[in-house]
Parts: sequence; structure tokens; C-alpha cells
Amino acid sequence: MPLIVICGKPLTGKSTTAKTLESFFGEKCCLVVVSDEEKLCDQGLETIYRNAQKEKDLRSWLKSEVQRHLSSPETLVILDSTNYIKGFRYELYCLSKQFQHTFALIECLPPMAKLDEYEQFINEHFNQTLTTIEQNSPIRCYTKEIFNELCQRYEPPTSSNRWEEPLFRIEFKAQQLPLDEINQALFQRTKLKPNRSTQSMPMTTDNFIMELDNQTQLVVKQIQTALQLNQLREIRITGTDVTVNLNRKIPIAEMNRFRRQFINYAKLNPFNDKDRIITAFVQFINNSSNI
Repeated sequence: MPLIVICGKPLTGKSTTAKTLESFFGEKCCLVVVSDEEKLCDQGLETIYRNAQKEKDLRSWLKSEVQRHLSSPETLVILDSTNYIKGFRYELYCLSKQFQHTFALIECLPPMAKLDEYEQFINEHFNQTLTTIEQNSPIRCYTKEIFNELCQRYEPPTSSNRWEEPLFRIEFKAQQLPLDEINQALFQRTKLKPNRSTQSMPMTTDNFIMELDNQTQLVVKQIQTALQLNQLREIRITGTDVTVNLNRKIPIAEMNRFRRQFINYAKLNPFNDKDRIITAFVQFINNSSNI
């Protein structure tokens, strides 16, 4: 069954949108909503979003839950979270492709025509957070600092990426959602077909992790060498016919982030052919870096 991924900045109505989708599709099919709400409430927003490892663990849990439910051919999966990292959204797209399901991305946005009302709503939320802090209760609301940080981290999707379409943009407290269009995109489109880089294959060698680490390091080094020579297009990588094509210079910190994301994905979806690692990583970089 299809996967719906909801993304957006904080306080843009993502959970409200998820509930509307749940109500609409719940009458048509079996569905499950995977949400980070319970974990954020239990541990507190500050605890998770101020700790890179805890946030990483949260994303890993979300992905594993999505993967578990996608294995059922009869269940529509809705992922309700910020999903602000484009590389993470790419991993979710790959899961849909792996299970040969359709996929749709919904971005929740502030209401451009009613920004004054929206700003008032945001300020009321911050006031509620201050009251919670004064009462020494678990912080389940966004502080102004965390809100601003997550807004800055947010990497907006674009429909020009094949792995971010069909893309539906919904404004905060929209009177009506394009439910029929979403339904058509999910149930009347051709299902995604897996290719060798997205198929889940069993690990067959004990040194898989070592190969994964070494080969991705070599790819990053070759890309950095090319970037030092101001080469962005047709960067040839040893071990694959697929070339790296970038629209901008990628800082080493961002390139290493792509590498970590790919390694995490490959650990969950290992290749039985180590020669596929380089090609899959190059494809991942091309998809993740060019927006």
C-alpha cells in the first residue's frame, strides 16, 4: 500500500493534516499513522532536539516503523513528523520503491494570506511553553529557540526531484485539503519499481560494514579532489560508470552528513554485492545534493 510522508516547519498543522488524511482514507482501507508525538512528549522536545544522537535515534525509529508497516501489502502508511532533512525523505522514498508501493509527499506551510493571525498563534504557543517551564512540567511545546533552530534546519522539498513528487503543499488551517487528488496520486498511479540500488538484499560478507565505510570514504575523497579543481559536473568515480553531478560546491561537513545517512540506510538495507556500494552511494549523493 502507499506511503504518505508529511513534512514542514514546526507549528504548520502537520498532525492536523495527518488526522484529516486518517479520517478520509480510514473509510477506504486499512491504515496506520506513524508519529513522533508520543516520544517527543515522553522525552521532551528540548531533550531530543538539543541532542543530535537522540534525534538520530528518533529518525531511525520512525524509519523502522515505516518499513515494518510497508511490508504489509494491505496497509496505507502515513508518517507524521517534521521530516526536515531531504536525505531522510529520500530514504523513505527508497523504502516505497523497495516494497513497490506508490508514494506522496505533503508539505505543510504557514498561511501566506493570514500571517498576522499565524504569528499570534505562534506567540500564544510560546506563552504556553513558558507556563509549562514555570510549572516544572515536561516541555511538550516548542520554545522559541528550538522553533527557530528547526525552521533554519528545514530543507524544503521541490517537485523537480523525482523522489519528492507528487508534492502537495497545504497551508496551515486550510479549509479544504486536495483529498481526491491525493487519493488519485496514491491509487491510480503506477507503483514504484525497485532497482538494484534500492532493493533490500541480505548481507553475505562479514566485512560488509568495513567495505561500506572504506568505499564511501574513497568516494568522498575523490569528490573533494574534483571540487578543489572547481569541477562540479561529470566527476568520475573509480568503481562505477555513474558520474557525480552537482549544482554547487558541497562543504565537507555536508558531504560527510550524506555519507552517514547512506551508511545508516545501507545497514538497514544491505547489499549482497559489495560492488554495488559505490554506484548506490553516487546516486544517493546526486539525489540528495541537487535541489
